[in-house]
Amino acid sequence: MIFKTLFLILIFSKCVPSEVFTIGGIFYSDSEDLKAALVVSAKKYDFNVSIREVSRNGEILDLNDVICELAEEGVIGIIDGTGGQSTAFIQALCDMLELPHVTVQHNDVNDKNAFILNLHPSSAAYNMVMEKLVARKGWPTFTILYLKGYNIARISSLLKMNTHNDRYIVTARELSGDDYRDALIKARDSGYTNFVVDCPTANLELILKHAQEVGLMADEHSYIFVSTDLFTKDLERYRYGGVNMTGLSLGNLEQNEDLWNFTDMFNRESGLALESIQLKSKILLIHDAVLIFMKATEKMKKYLKKPVDLSCVNYTSWNHGSSLLNFMKTNKVEGFTRSLLFDGYGDRNNVIFDILEVTPAGNQTIGNWNNSDLIITRQSVGSTDIVEETIMMNRTFKVLISTSPPYGYVKESTHQLEGNDRYEGFTIDLIEKLSQILGFNYEFEEQNAYGSLDKVTKKWNGMVLQLMEDRADFAICDFTMTSIRQSVIDFSTPFMTLGIGILYKEPSKQPPAMFSFMAVFSKEVWYYMVLVQLGLGVIMIFVGRISHKEWQNLVPCIETPEELINQFSFSNSVWLIIGSVMQQGSEIAPIALAPRLITSVWWFFTMVIVASYVGTLVAFLTVEKNVLPFETVEQLYKHKSISYGAKLNGSTKDFFEHSTNPTLMNMYKKMIENNWLVDNNDIGVARTENETYAFFMESTSLEYYKERHCDLLQIGNLLDSKRSPYKKYIDYGLLKLKESGEIEKLKNIWWKEKRGGGKCGIKQDEEQKQLGLKNMLGAFVVLGAGCIIGLFISITDMLWGVFKRSVKYNTTFKYELVEELKFALKFSGDIKPVKRPPREQGSVETLADAEGKDEVKSLRSIRSGRSTDTHRTHHSHSSKHSSSGLSVAFARRRKYS
Repeated sequence: MIFKTLFLILIFSKCVPSEVFTIGGIFYSDSEDLKAALVVSAKKYDFNVSIREVSRNGEILDLNDVICELAEEGVIGIIDGTGGQSTAFIQALCDMLELPHVTVQHNDVNDKNAFILNLHPSSAAYNMVMEKLVARKGWPTFTILYLKGYNIARISSLLKMNTHNDRYIVTARELSGDDYRDALIKARDSGYTNFVVDCPTANLELILKHAQEVGLMADEHSYIFVSTDLFTKDLERYRYGGVNMTGLSLGNLEQNEDLWNFTDMFNRESGLALESIQLKSKILLIHDAVLIFMKATEKMKKYLKKPVDLSCVNYTSWNHGSSLLNFMKTNKVEGFTRSLLFDGYGDRNNVIFDILEVTPAGNQTIGNWNNSDLIITRQSVGSTDIVEETIMMNRTFKVLISTSPPYGYVKESTHQLEGNDRYEGFTIDLIEKLSQILGFNYEFEEQNAYGSLDKVTKKWNGMVLQLMEDRADFAICDFTMTSIRQSVIDFSTPFMTLGIGILYKEPSKQPPAMFSFMAVFSKEVWYYMVLVQLGLGVIMIFVGRISHKEWQNLVPCIETPEELINQFSFSNSVWLIIGSVMQQGSEIAPIALAPRLITSVWWFFTMVIVASYVGTLVAFLTVEKNVLPFETVEQLYKHKSISYGAKLNGSTKDFFEHSTNPTLMNMYKKMIENNWLVDNNDIGVARTENETYAFFMESTSLEYYKERHCDLLQIGNLLDSKRSPYKKYIDYGLLKLKESGEIEKLKNIWWKEKRGGGKCGIKQDEEQKQLGLKNMLGAFVVLGAGCIIGLFISITDMLWGVFKRSVKYNTTFKYELVEELKFALKFSGDIKPVKRPPREQGSVETLADAEGKDEVKSLRSIRSGRSTDTHRTHHSHSSKHSSSGLSVAFARRRKYS
């Protein structure tokens, strides 16, 4: 019975849970990631957590209430994620309450007796590592870029370097607002290429983006970032530009299962999806702060009790607070930010920074700073060479080349050459440039068969076979990347974009055709011009008929004419339009505003059309064009008198062989059946010059031969668009050469300068292009707009005339409008009877009126025989009456509505 009782007592004592303490947290309301980090860390180490939010611009009284609430809840300490004045106020209250205060923000104002632990590195630590990095990079001059209003205590020693040492020239530029480009442009124009950047983590991405936009991220630029969160950002777009970017990291980024598990817990809590390397340093510091609380409470678990009766009002403090803080300072704890040791002020005294650089291969740790010593374990800081030097450095590789111009030549020399000295060319120079970047040695082996797959034996030959069997390490030549080759060997990033072109002999020039003057405009423009002239003729007739000012008295001496005449018949309208196009007068003069406006716009249109035509006509009449026998591969296939081919063992032949296009498949069959394939490019070029033969070849080689054979040209567009451990390093080296312009320089040397290059010069494009509708569209738009405005004015004029007549003759507006439209839309007859008021019916006819009527009859009979214009009618009328003493009546012409 005694043993049973003892056993039950032991079981009971084992099942009684130990006391769970609560940690308080104070964060800004927008710091969701830091709050999630505290929740996850507290859960991991069996703490309760009580979190309070404050505003960045909040009142001190609000912060006071928050701290006092946490104290009354019985928290054993406060983790502070705010900073600045807020941290100073929290520190003051925690001193009074004797509550441990742990801050993860930068803070340099600790009191010697304060209840505070500052997990963030001190300004002194930052200054020391910055000085060491600048000295290691060997920068004699550099510019400090800092954000306006940001505490630059972490780089204060850099600002004084030029006063302590004459070998340094230091300048500083302030970045303000939301656009840093102006300040960065000034920094660029100053000529400095080395920069130290100190700014909040939130501003890093915008500064990097603006620096790239103003051209400060090239291979001559080098940066040191003070922030420990640079590598939590996406730096992919800056890896390949050559810029050297060095930064710091507090976290231990080596393989760490504990960190991976914490990251998973953090992602579930925060709803984010971050990698361990993307965790900001403050998140890691919050974890380490909770870890310090856990280690200290374990040491004091026998007598540590939850704080009770703490009050800001009664100024009561916690009697265990001082002991807990001392344990937290003196316990050696290994966290995510490595060893956590503190001095008497609560500052960390053994900070370790990892030194990282941004490279094409990823973010590489190249060394670390430990308390006072900078240790570089990989490569010298600031070097533009790749950091993974152990893989290719000082190794000798066998490189396959081909003597295919301009990629490779056998050197012409009177002496016996040996080894690599036997060769020269584009690829030879390219390998030399790569070896300088990656630090390897090489031996050339000539192999002119690139490699193709035998369909029967299913075996490869040439360069591909040697690479597959490891008898060579690399091959460099005009080696086309195809899917079948990619299945068995690795290809680097292409350093040239090419396709398959058609090389053909330049045909003789042909004289201009008989009707070449019609080729100035496209058919589309000619069609539209004819339609415009016909349409404008109809518009002029309509506008002329509804404009009352265009209806003129045939014989001005008649005071009250019975009929009015209109000059805009169809023949007159077309004559006016054609005369304008031919730049000749037609003696047709519009009177009303609307016809004048439309005529003016037409004259402008014809001026543009005629000027464009005349300006281009000379070229069409004088230039002799090349008449090509074909322009596309389909036309070549249909051309029975032209043979064609490609290189026998090359990717161009493979392209035809494996094509699913019916035309290309049939062309390949004809090449094989007629033995049109050639052994190498030189033979193909020779056949092209001397025979009726078209040669398919890669566009880069085609450009090379065009520079040396002036009677050859390229026809049509291109037919196609184009697990080694060394692949990523070769890619990196090629990108460096491409970005620096070295590849383009080498191409110019071997294509256009050496070995007969530049012989043909630049051929001028002698063929004059037709002027299409898109070239003349503006003139058509102006003409259309003018016609629309003219129609609007003429309709307004007609409506106003209708209104006046309805008042004058005491009729309805609708009646007069219908009558006017009926007459206008007949489009027949250019004589209009005059409507008289009722009071004029049966009035006495004057002698002049009677004589005038006789003249009207006479003129009407003349008009029925032939159409004439208004000016000539007036002229004949004036001549007839000059002898009858009626010149006064002509001087007093009146217009009748």
